[in-house]
Amino acid sequence: MTNLRRTAALCACFCLIAGICLADSFSDGRSLYKLGDYSGAAAKLEQATRENPKNAEAWWQLNFAYNKLKRYADALQAVNKAGQLDPTHGFASDPSKYQETLNRLQSLLGASSPVSSGSSSSSSRRTSSRGTGGGDIAAQLMKDDVYVQSGIQVDVERLRQVAADLRPQALVKFVIFNSKSNSSRLSAEADRIRKYLDPAIQIGDGYVIAASRSAVAVSSRALNKSKLKALTAQVAPKMEAEDYTGGLELLARGLVQTQQVQAKNTKMSLVLILGLIAGVVVLIVVLKSAAKARVVAARRTPLEHLKSEIISDLNYLDTSMSLVSGGDAARVRQLRVSAGSRLDEAARLLPRAKTETDMNRVQSLLDQAQTDTSNGRLVIDRGIGGGTSDATQPLSNTAAGVSPIAQATAEQTNWSSIPQNEKGVCFFCSRPSLMNELSPVTVNLNNQNQKVLACADDLNTIRTGQMPQIRAFNQGGQYVPWYAAQNYDPYNDYYSRGYNSRDFMGDMITLSVIDSMFWNWQHPQGWGWGGGYGGYGGGYAFYADHNYYRDYNHEQAAGYGDFNQPADAAGTDFLQSTGGDIS
Repeated sequence: MTNLRRTAALCACFCLIAGICLADSFSDGRSLYKLGDYSGAAAKLEQATRENPKNAEAWWQLNFAYNKLKRYADALQAVNKAGQLDPTHGFASDPSKYQETLNRLQSLLGASSPVSSGSSSSSSRRTSSRGTGGGDIAAQLMKDDVYVQSGIQVDVERLRQVAADLRPQALVKFVIFNSKSNSSRLSAEADRIRKYLDPAIQIGDGYVIAASRSAVAVSSRALNKSKLKALTAQVAPKMEAEDYTGGLELLARGLVQTQQVQAKNTKMSLVLILGLIAGVVVLIVVLKSAAKARVVAARRTPLEHLKSEIISDLNYLDTSMSLVSGGDAARVRQLRVSAGSRLDEAARLLPRAKTETDMNRVQSLLDQAQTDTSNGRLVIDRGIGGGTSDATQPLSNTAAGVSPIAQATAEQTNWSSIPQNEKGVCFFCSRPSLMNELSPVTVNLNNQNQKVLACADDLNTIRTGQMPQIRAFNQGGQYVPWYAAQNYDPYNDYYSRGYNSRDFMGDMITLSVIDSMFWNWQHPQGWGWGGGYGGYGGGYAFYADHNYYRDYNHEQAAGYGDFNQPADAAGTDFLQSTGGDIS
């Protein structure tokens, strides 16, 4: 039996605790009201209205709790809120109950005695004693725009007309006390009244003007305190002369007018700022366009000059072609047709070129055309000098009387026996080659064009739209390009240091890695065909300004663009990669 009683007690406790946990604020409020705890009931019902502001029944029950606490203005506000949410008054026990409660509260508030005259402190206490910061005054201002305490001469109808005139622009409420309250007390009272009214009538950016026989104050969120103080100071003389109506009208109209001017100025400032921003953007666009136009214009003259040089070279090939025969003649004709086709395409694009991309396309075509004419001149010069007529022999510079070199495999070539002027190195893979086996290309990195030489394999890589990798060596934990590596000479070491091996492929690094770690892509003095840099390398050519090319007007490096590609193949002239652009 004892165990049964203990179990029953535990179950009862559990149910009680569960009921408390599951109870909501509205139910708690009603329960506390029935127990006579009206303050607790009001707190819980207020919580219920905050949790669900559209619960008309919660507002309706809250009115009864306020009524028990003699907070009649708050009760009236709760009743009005419930009626707004449910015009059918379904929350009331009887349809007539809502109207009966409303009439009773209005009667109580209408019969309440106004705040009696007396000291400022007494007035302040009485005006804020009812309700939560507004009491009877706020309740009256919910229905009317003017509250005037008896004993002070104010034209109420005139102030009501002023409020009606200003209502389209802002809501204005007047509170006039028959006391000598100072501006500090009036300001606090006006703030309390405005905060009390705002949820009910949404006063928003409107104004509550509070006045006494000694001061005037305004509560507003539209204007800052300094402006409010300045405006109230302007009407002080009228108020001091006991022209309370005229002073309050002047103040109310001044407040709304100042607010309108402030809004207009804010709008004008915003428009001005947006205009300035738009102007700056337009200026930047114009300046950039002008800068691009200047770059294009600056490049046009050198390209026209290069075009003239190519035409002169073509004329030389035409007039000198009869001096060679056999395979050399066929080779010259082939180079002549190729150069002429590329020149025609460049001549067609140049007058219409408007961007740097267009100019780069023209540059690439002209460079390739000049490469063809230069190779044609080599064939003719070799034929005139008594060289072989076998068109399969490599083209080489014989201006110094050097006989052509029979090309064996590169790995077996005795590079020390080849004149300095006829040998070079691929900028990317460091493969040693005859100069005529290398092709000049332009590498664009960090917005700077660098002219270098590329072997046939790397040139094919470029033509496929990819960025060739560059050979590098790890020195002290940092990769450096092959031409800055200590004790590396491509003529002697290229094939002996891992060519076609796993180690060699591991040494191939993207240009961006080299750029970020070591090389600033300038053309320092000492690099190229004339010697090394910092004591490393040297004695080999991988830059396109080698005298081999200068002798044949290769002042500009040729591009990699394939002339046979369709004209609308956009994006094939400048290829984006992690390391930069190649053209």
